[in-house]
Amino acid sequence: MRYILSGGGTGGHIYPALAIGEEIKKQDETAKILYVGKKGSLEEELATKYGFEFQGIDISGLPRKKLNKETIVTMFDLFKGLNQAGKILKKFKPNIVIGTGGYVCAPIVYKAQQYNIKTVVQEQNAYPGKTNRILARKADLVFINFKEAEEYLNNKNIIYVGNPIRDDFTHIDREKSRRKLGISESEKFVFSFGGSGGQESTNDAMIEILNKYDELPFKLVHVTGREHYDYFMEKVEKLPKGVEVFDYTHHVSDYLSSADLVIASSSAMTLAEISAVGLCTILIPKAYTAGNHQYYNAMSYYNMGASEVIEEKDLDGEILYSHINDLLEDDDRRNTMAKNSKKLASPGAVSEIVDIMTK
Repeated sequence: MRYILSGGGTGGHIYPALAIGEEIKKQDETAKILYVGKKGSLEEELATKYGFEFQGIDISGLPRKKLNKETIVTMFDLFKGLNQAGKILKKFKPNIVIGTGGYVCAPIVYKAQQYNIKTVVQEQNAYPGKTNRILARKADLVFINFKEAEEYLNNKNIIYVGNPIRDDFTHIDREKSRRKLGISESEKFVFSFGGSGGQESTNDAMIEILNKYDELPFKLVHVTGREHYDYFMEKVEKLPKGVEVFDYTHHVSDYLSSADLVIASSSAMTLAEISAVGLCTILIPKAYTAGNHQYYNAMSYYNMGASEVIEEKDLDGEILYSHINDLLEDDDRRNTMAKNSKKLASPGAVSEIVDIMTK
């Protein structure tokens, strides 16, 4: 069997594609897999790191409603991307094309549907993005994580299975990860990140905390996002002992498995990985996401007793620091929240997706 994977723009679209690719390889070592995405992108970096052949196309997003110069450039890139996608399909000859969202998967999945190649769409969120809403109409299968997504997707073959997670998160060893990262068992460790692109509101709150305290009563690793790193480091006067700041990390699974507390935005894939490990969290939903879906994602965890939630409009350094200390000082509450988080995991989702898809 020959497969094309596509999804990009953010880790939330890329990681499910990688997870599906890993599972395909696990079930069929002879499978041929090609990842198609934007040239010079995060998906190219990650697909290559995970050992998948990558083919880049030119694409800069779906057309906007208002006609302007940027829209004309976007339209030009879209037609160029469709042409490139057609050539890739003719050369690679896939049996199935899988799209996991983000505008980068539009040309290859759309063109595959025109050529009557089987297509699969995987939607991570309760409120699907524009690309998946369009592509789902003619997809042969649509896999969803939240049942609420079904009302936005016009397809009779929708299957509720949960989000696919990478193999990294199914073989967690806390002691080994902490030794690898140099964290002693007696230390409380907090891992903070705002998704693959970072989160400005969380960065600003962290800047406040780091500038106010010369020393923190816990070890902290904070990931700013590549676009925000230089600004963050300019604003921080001095990093307290035991604090590390990165622009991006390929070792999220190690940090999550080592953490006593995680601070994160609430994309569906972030939550899937957090639940796979089983962690107490402070969730800060990004307010500008489509349909405000991160808020609803976060509240589903809050209502299950798995997380504290701070909305961006209420967030500052003092509030965040208070929440961190309250949770780190209450082991019983933190452990209960971690167990509740684990209950929300879907460990078999990726194998079920590949089983159904290949049959």
